[in-house]
Amino acid sequence: MDFKPSPERQILFDTLKKYFENEYSLSDRNIAAHSDLGYSKKAWEAMRDLGILESLIDPELDGFGGTALDISTVFEALGRGLVVEPFLEVGILAAKVLSRGNDVQKSLVKKILENECLPILAHSETDTEYAKSFVETKLSVETDGSYKISGAKRMIKHAAEATHFLVTCRNTGDASSEEGISIACIPTDREGIKIDSFATIDGGRVSDLTFTNVGISSEELVGELGMSYSIVSHAIDTGILAICSEALGIMERIKELTLEYLKTRKQFGVPIGKFQAIQHRMAQLLVEIEQARSSVINATIYFDDETEREKTISAAKFSIGKIGTMVAEESIQLHGGMGMTWEYDLGHYAKRLVLIDHEFGDEDFHLQKYISL
Repeated sequence: MDFKPSPERQILFDTLKKYFENEYSLSDRNIAAHSDLGYSKKAWEAMRDLGILESLIDPELDGFGGTALDISTVFEALGRGLVVEPFLEVGILAAKVLSRGNDVQKSLVKKILENECLPILAHSETDTEYAKSFVETKLSVETDGSYKISGAKRMIKHAAEATHFLVTCRNTGDASSEEGISIACIPTDREGIKIDSFATIDGGRVSDLTFTNVGISSEELVGELGMSYSIVSHAIDTGILAICSEALGIMERIKELTLEYLKTRKQFGVPIGKFQAIQHRMAQLLVEIEQARSSVINATIYFDDETEREKTISAAKFSIGKIGTMVAEESIQLHGGMGMTWEYDLGHYAKRLVLIDHEFGDEDFHLQKYISL
């Protein structure tokens, strides 16, 4: 089977790769990532002009991509650039949820492309143990037919700049039940919403959100009342595929940095890459990266098969978590102490790679999930 990307996707990947190499320096990225905003609005607008968002969104919503192959291609390139702008949160998670909503909510996807709104999915909570169905935030029905939301969401990326929150909430069932989950699309200036933001170790900012009797109407529900788990599940699975592909791009860049270092760093008058023990360690690292790539390709191929999607996604996320940690640790070992210096690129890539393991479920969670499927 030929796993090479189509000519169109290869052109897209090469264009993004060249842009990040020439226009998105890691020093500027780090300044933006550790700023009060957590990313660069200038870079966000410039990358939007490249058509990145359109390549993540279905044609019926004015995009020109949106398939698993499109998403994987784009996010591998984003990983190489170590991009912190909110393509995952807006172009994947929010867009996938809104695409299942009513006409007004679908129109928000088009406004994303026009840079008129920044919707963010608010789903994760405390002590969820990564389960997609874990929702304690309450949705109560009022006597006039309206609703109120009360609860808290934790570690929501880019929430401070959002224009809308897509809040998962529950009107029936226990905290882990797939039944009873609803999604509400709420403007962020709605009374009763509190936002507390803070920085993360790998750059960017997240927020804890508190909702206190936030009123919503039935028209603001995405999908049917209490029947939105499938919408959340599909959006998160798409997000997992995206960050697995991002991790591939990061690992490829780490491989390049490490190979370059082994060819130039000298000891006893020769490059350290000449030593057989070093060669064995580097060869093992390359084999593991190819294994990770195979698992992501498998998840991409089966993504539209509902009977296989969750299993192949969990297999890919497990592989990325396990291999990503190994690649980060081994590359730093091969570099020595300079591998973790702020001025050198490797440490920033390694931090992001390790933290990807903890997004949407770590390797232990997905191993157990894979076994259970």
